[in-house]
Amino acid sequence: METDFISKKEVLELTGISYGQLYRWKRKNIIPEGWFIKKSSYTGQETFFPREKMLARIDAIKEMKDDYSLDELSDFFSPNPARIEVSEEELSSLNILSEHTMAFCTSLLPIKKAYEFQDILHMVIIEKCHRTEIPKEAQQTLYLFLHETFTPLKESSLELIGIRKGEAYMWMLLPLPSDFLLDHTAQVVLRFDLQQMMEELKITLTNTKGI
Repeated sequence: METDFISKKEVLELTGISYGQLYRWKRKNIIPEGWFIKKSSYTGQETFFPREKMLARIDAIKEMKDDYSLDELSDFFSPNPARIEVSEEELSSLNILSEHTMAFCTSLLPIKKAYEFQDILHMVIIEKCHRTEIPKEAQQTLYLFLHETFTPLKESSLELIGIRKGEAYMWMLLPLPSDFLLDHTAQVVLRFDLQQMMEELKITLTNTKGI
């Protein structure tokens, strides 16, 4: 899966931010250090960024910077899950999950009075799977795999990969960016950037619930 890159000069021109802002956000880890990629160019070494992620991140920062301090933005964009608890009733009212997904996921785990950020993220992943042709049994295996295995660590950036071979499905968590080769009888059925999904969910919860 190839990444489209954008140069530092283009970033500054397209977004209107200053060199100083860019590196202040880097120091605060609002923009991850791993996104600053040194590549050779005709002028020598130049800094590039993953285009789509970088422009989306700067748009989000510009929308939020008047309401949040740099430290609050740093905490918000940290890979660590947000510290929140949402009741099932509140979760239903947010309209980010279908009734089918909530019933499917909650039936697989002990009853909870409230759901944490990670629980909601797992449900959002299953919601996306419902729109594919992945069978119910494989979705169940995926959900339990995430529940038992997926605990994001600080500074980590993970990708969820689903592979099908014949009637069998396999799930993998790999560090971003990840490259792998499959034999010709297997196919990738899903590929999710979990860090990006976490950030999108944080923004959704912040906008709809004031978390």
